[in-house]
Amino acid sequence: MDAVAHVREGVQVIEPESPVMASRQWIEPALADQLVGRWCIELPHRYGSGADDLPIEELLVGTRLLDLNDEARRLMRASPADDLSGASLARFVVTSSRPAMAELLAKARVGRTEATHLCLLTAQGAPVGIRLLAARMPENADRLVLMGSESPLPDAGLDELIKSEERYRRLFQRMPIALWRVDPRGVKTLLGDARDAGVTDLVAHFNRHPELFELAMDSITIAEVNDLTVQLFGGRSSLDFIRPIRSYWKARPDTLRRVIGARYRGLPQYTEETQVCGIDGRVVDVVMSMAFPPPHDIDGDCLVGMIDITDRRQAETQLRKVQDEFARSARISMLSELTASIAHELRQPLAAITTYGDATARWLAASPPAVDRALKGLESIGRASDRASAIIQRIHRMAINEAAEFTSVNLNAAIADTAVFVKHDLQARQVELILDLEDGLPPVFGDEVQLQQVMHNLIRNSAQAIADAQCQLRCITVSTARRDEHLEVLVEDTGPGIPSEQASKMFAAFETTKLGGMGIGLTLCRSIVTSHGGTIDLDMSFTDGARFRIALPLYARS
Repeated sequence: MDAVAHVREGVQVIEPESPVMASRQWIEPALADQLVGRWCIELPHRYGSGADDLPIEELLVGTRLLDLNDEARRLMRASPADDLSGASLARFVVTSSRPAMAELLAKARVGRTEATHLCLLTAQGAPVGIRLLAARMPENADRLVLMGSESPLPDAGLDELIKSEERYRRLFQRMPIALWRVDPRGVKTLLGDARDAGVTDLVAHFNRHPELFELAMDSITIAEVNDLTVQLFGGRSSLDFIRPIRSYWKARPDTLRRVIGARYRGLPQYTEETQVCGIDGRVVDVVMSMAFPPPHDIDGDCLVGMIDITDRRQAETQLRKVQDEFARSARISMLSELTASIAHELRQPLAAITTYGDATARWLAASPPAVDRALKGLESIGRASDRASAIIQRIHRMAINEAAEFTSVNLNAAIADTAVFVKHDLQARQVELILDLEDGLPPVFGDEVQLQQVMHNLIRNSAQAIADAQCQLRCITVSTARRDEHLEVLVEDTGPGIPSEQASKMFAAFETTKLGGMGIGLTLCRSIVTSHGGTIDLDMSFTDGARFRIALPLYARS
């Protein structure tokens, strides 16, 4: 680049000439004097030989500001401290003037120098009328100089439109949530091809053709973000975010599949809790809500709002840890109460082992030895040992301090195991337990030990209520059945029932109707069932005692 020589304090100084200063050498002097604001810009290199066939938004977003003179700074209301170098031209052009600006740049790039009247935005987002000329720099076809001076805003109708956009931009920037304006036009052809092929489930289509989803991630771009987005996702300026959306969904590409699928189905909006990758590499937990344009507006932008829920997620994690420890303490307390029942259950297999061991020893000591009988005796010892081991294993699972492990659970089998635990206690209270379990039920998704704890609490509560009220009919019935995509469990008893004035408080912490009770059993039951995606309620229509209804979602294989 040429240098400029001038005299400073009697000494000739030679300094590199800026692009704006250089433009004076090849712009007509009279025109340069009239249009005094100068901006040097650079078009996107990757666009090759012609910029006139590019999407307008893509052209303006990719065009960067290299330099501007003092008058241009005045027109843009930019202070010397505002570093505008590298800024996207789209930042300074109102939506209504973008087609005219794109046309101006396209003509200038091929050597056609023209002037036009545009509305630009100042550094603060206020509209300003500019009469602007664009010309190509001789040494680089991708570099243009814009020259202009302030002029009145266009007609009143356009003036009102500009003011409306200014209000929108102020609102966009000041909203207390992260906002993105997303340009989805890059996937217009992809979605059109899918419709032509008769695709109804776009998410499944993406799963079958992952290369199409990869193309979609590179074709959808962010056109604009607000200041809170920059703060939340670790950027230096909003310009850091003007790029394809791929990098933001590395942690949760499944969310993006569902978002595009929702737009494909014509939904007006889509909301989900998910994770977004920031510019600084952090993964941020957010609630994301995206608003789509009407289905017929295939070129319309989408607006995305995000709220940071990192603190809430951390609090939920800590709460789950406390609940897990609380549940374990409750299980230990329950085991201490069931010591007699456990001893009774273990006594039978241990006695069988002793009996079969003595018999086997006698058969082997006989003359001749009764080998066949001895082998059968050893098989019986093995079965009794397995039964004792299973009892001990159940006790161990309830006592150890492990995090909940969600998997496929046979609910009928879990209830049958719980019945084994409580059998001795129910016999002592002279309460009969009836299991009415529907055959062939599909599994549920959950932690078996926690679900057994719920069943044990409900059965034990019913037994205590029956015994304390000295009811003549002493029966508890546990039944299971499928209800659509849930399994329903009913726990009914023939006890005194629950008064209506106490029903609303049944699941509140530290609320109890039992003498010496702590009021945490049903609270714990609701916490566990809710964590399994289910519900537990007291059925007040049941008048022959108390009935609790539990609904648990079925196990879904991905």
